[in-house]
Amino acid sequence: MIRRPTETSNGKDEPDLPPNIFVIGLLHDLKRGGYSWQAWGAFWRASWIRSMQIFGLNDELRASWLRFTVAGVIGITLAGLAVFRVFGLTDAIWFLVTSLLGWGVLMFDLALHLGLMVNLESGELQHSLGWPNRLTELRGLAAVWVAWGAHWASGGSYLPLVLVFGLAAFTDLLDGWLARRRHASTRWGRLYDPFMDGLFFSVAAISLAVIGILPQWLAALVTLRYAFPIVGGITFLLIRRRTLRVRHTPWGRASSAGIALTVFAAAVAAALGLPFHIIAPVFYAVVGITALGAFVTILVKGIEQI
Repeated sequence: MIRRPTETSNGKDEPDLPPNIFVIGLLHDLKRGGYSWQAWGAFWRASWIRSMQIFGLNDELRASWLRFTVAGVIGITLAGLAVFRVFGLTDAIWFLVTSLLGWGVLMFDLALHLGLMVNLESGELQHSLGWPNRLTELRGLAAVWVAWGAHWASGGSYLPLVLVFGLAAFTDLLDGWLARRRHASTRWGRLYDPFMDGLFFSVAAISLAVIGILPQWLAALVTLRYAFPIVGGITFLLIRRRTLRVRHTPWGRASSAGIALTVFAAAVAAALGLPFHIIAPVFYAVVGITALGAFVTILVKGIEQI
């Protein structure tokens, strides 16, 4: 369904995610092939050819991707120079290696999925990545940097960790706001925004657990909270051979907000030497309750689509 930017989706604040006919066709071919090695090979080969066709035929979108890739490399290099001045050569080298590797993986994946840059309101392929999608992609890079922030926090330098949390919060709040304000919601953004949230907060929780700021069970819960819908979505794709109608839910938003507040409050309390353990049970309860609500909502929404 294609709607004008001034229209709404039955009073909801975000457009529906239409079926991906190409992916559905590949899934049916995969089933007819009995999920054999040959069928999987044909699946990935067709996906690769389709991705390369879209990448090669859309000059403006490809140029936008290339500019963003180069800008990211420049930004990482500048950040590496700052790390060198503060933490020394060894940390700077490994920071550059891991950041550039992570950025390379993110941008390679983005290049393969430029076909998902379809505006959900107009139904047309965008001519550029758009700022909402760029900000979402930056949150993936922040997942690499939050691990480094935790590493330096273990040595008493908490400022980089707090700055990375600030960057992630800024991109998370601004990408959705810009997408709604500019009517720039895309299929890629709808799918990757929760994935980048999960990647960042899972790495953040695990990193803080490693240095003793958060309990290990909470890191495991956060990781499970975000892994569950991804595994469930892939299972749904393979069994039902239909793409999911991915939509943000109140419980999902509440769960992400609870996790964000908890990891940020724990990091800030550690940086300021405050006794976080006194109020920590309240934060942990919020994370647990909202995660349970998110789990139930995911199950219910999944069953409704079967």
